This record gives sequence, C-alpha cells and structure tokens, in this order.
Amino acid sequence: MSVDYDLVVIGMSAHAYKLVSLAAQRGARVAWVLEHQVKDAYLNIVQIDYILLLLQNMIRDRPKSERLHLFNNRISSIRDNFWQEERLEILQKNGVDVIIGECKFQGKIQNSHVLEVSENALTERSRAFSHRRLSSRTYAIAHDITPHRKIFGLAEHNYLTAHQLLNLEDLPHSIAVLGDDSYACAIAQAINFLGVNTSLITDRNHILPNVDVAIARTLQAQLEAEGIEIYTNTQTTAVSQAEHSRTKIWIDNQTIECDRLLIPLAPKEFYFPSDRHIYQCHGDRDIAKIVKQTLQTDFWRSVSIPQGPKMINVSTMPTVAQVGMTELLAKQKYGQALYILESSTENSLCKIICNYKGQILGASMFGDRAKFVIEAIAIAMQGKVKIQNIAVLQELQITEQWEKLHRDCRQQAKFKSWFAFRRDWNI
Repeated sequence: MSVDYDLVVIGMSAHAYKLVSLAAQRGARVAWVLEHQVKDAYLNIVQIDYILLLLQNMIRDRPKSERLHLFNNRISSIRDNFWQEERLEILQKNGVDVIIGECKFQGKIQNSHVLEVSENALTERSRAFSHRRLSSRTYAIAHDITPHRKIFGLAEHNYLTAHQLLNLEDLPHSIAVLGDDSYACAIAQAINFLGVNTSLITDRNHILPNVDVAIARTLQAQLEAEGIEIYTNTQTTAVSQAEHSRTKIWIDNQTIECDRLLIPLAPKEFYFPSDRHIYQCHGDRDIAKIVKQTLQTDFWRSVSIPQGPKMINVSTMPTVAQVGMTELLAKQKYGQALYILESSTENSLCKIICNYKGQILGASMFGDRAKFVIEAIAIAMQGKVKIQNIAVLQELQITEQWEKLHRDCRQQAKFKSWFAFRRDWNI
C-alpha cells in the first residue's frame, strides 16, 4: 500500500521547524501539523521568548512607570509583524503541507499508521473546517517539552501560559511564574521589566538546574537585584482562586497571593502508538537520528549527520549560555583529572572545564557576550580544537590560566618522579 508522505511532523517546537526544513531540503514529501485552532496560536516558546526580548529593547528607554501601559500596543505591533507566516509560506513553496488543526492516531491500514486531522484554514478570514486522514512512512512528535506537575487544583485553575500572556490587553499588577528553566527565567525578567510585581517559584536548589551552579546562581542574583522574588527549594502543592479573582498558591507551609499564576507551557498530553516508525523529537540529536534512519537516500553506505555538543541559551539580559558538561558532570565522569578555568569581571562570569591535554569538555558563561563566546567554543569542540588555540578565550585570559596550570602540573609531575627515583635508589 502506498502512503501520502515520507514524514509527518506533529508539534510547533523550534525543533519541529528544523526537522521539517531539513526533510524538505532533502526532497522528502513532508506534512507539518500545527496543533491549534486559531490563527495567532502557532508560536512556539522560543518565538515567544524572542518577541518579549524585542519588546524590552523597543521600550528600554521609557520610564518603568510607563512600560505597563505601553505593553498592549507595542506587543500587538510586534506580534502582527512577526515573520512566522512568511516562514510557513516558504515551507509551502518548498512542497511542505502545513496543516493547522487537532490530530490523533486512528489505528493502522495494513502496516501504516493513520493520523486523523480536524483541520481549519491557515487564513484568519476562512472559517472552513475539514477532516483529513494522513498516512506516512514516518511520524515525528515534536511538541515543546512540558514539565509534569502534580499540583492540586491546577487543572481547573485559570492560569496563564506564555502564549496567552502575549494576547492580554492589560497586564496584571502581580504574576507568579512557576518554573526554573530558561523560558521561565526569561519571561519572569521580561514581565518584571514591564513593571509587574514578579515571583519565580522552583522546587530546585537554584534556577536553571541544568546549568553550572556558579553561572545559574549569578543569574539568580541578577534577577533578585532587579526586584524578582525567587522561591527556591519550594514545593507548590495547590492553587485556588482567592478574593477579587486573585490566585492563592500553597507553597510548603505558607500561602502567597498574586493576580495571576503563569506556567510558560500548558501541560499537554498527546497519545501515540509505540512503533519504530514513530519518533519523539526534542533536540538536535533526535533530528540527526530521524534524518539518518528515515530520510537516508544512499542505501549502500551510512550517511553521517554531524552532531555538535548540547547547547543551552537563556535569553535573559545579560544572557546565559552553556555547552557540553557542567563541572559536576565532568567530575562524576573523569574524577579530579580536570582543569576548571574561570574568568570574571563586574558584569560577566565564564567557566571552562577541560582535561590535561587542553580538550574542552564544557563551558558556561553569564554576560552580554555569552551566546557569542559559547557558540565559538561549541564550534571548537566539534572540530576538536584545543583550548590554547581558541582566540576568543585569549581575550578572556582563559588561555593564560590553562598554560599556567598546565606548566605547574608538569612541574609537579617532574618533582614527583624525582622524589620517587630517590626513594627507590635511596640517593
């Protein structure tokens, strides 16, 4: 039995777009299913983050007392002029079927899974709905990852999501953000910048739990200095509505109140069959695997897809970026056979982990140039360039530290060998 597509991608994440684009470039027949029913809903969390960053840059010179009132007008103009529709049109011109609507798997026809889509038109003016049944050799589930939260009353509570935040006419006076990842931190900083009393609640020891502790705590101190109240090691157990439509949040043995509770990504459940032709796509490594296993065009040899080290970018101001291992993970894997190099100024902190040969295992940075520096290090790591040969690290005086530590280590090794020789021969 023939199928409609080589690949159907379900979800709106940034990785969904990358996978669809890459598959289309390779000549595959691709459908991209965006699971929403309204025109302005197909923005992923990365794009929302970017829109809030544009807004902050646009009104940075305005007094904080005015920013709250400028929100609706300015955010509407940025959102309306956003280039998402142009990207979708380019994909359509390249042969990708862009489908907006709700979808679910509806069994198999022979050996192929069938996806049923309740589709609505891409344009806002059209209210036409239709039902389609798609079949494909391969499916990729590429939603933004949503943390699983067991909080009493959350499912019934009228909380905000990041997307709903962009569509508010007026911002509330106070918002509590539940989360600790890069998106929660960036959104909390953005709404605090606009003049909203902001809290950030996490059950971890610090924000950004996947980032080096020193770097994460530096950002945490920055956010607190800006006026954000951060609750760490705090378990959120329940939420409910308080007087005047406010939100009451139970945390540990106390309660706090705010006008709205914000969870950057709405909890989402999408059921799909367990099958070797259905993949989950949450990162670059998943994309490489899907392309290699399902879109390979040369059947006689394996096509290698370059996979760089994992990167994290946090679009706060100043930014935070990380690539590869943290100090903790590197020590767990390699023990003490490491160099930990740091460069700090008044407004930045850079931390590099490498071995005795100069091979970089990981790097983290807080500062205005963090993304640029870490991207350069990521390229160097992928090309196996050693720390002493990376020009950007010479600017941060990291190379000088490595040379001194390396020289001292070699000197210590010589002394150790000399004393061992004297003991062995009793000289």
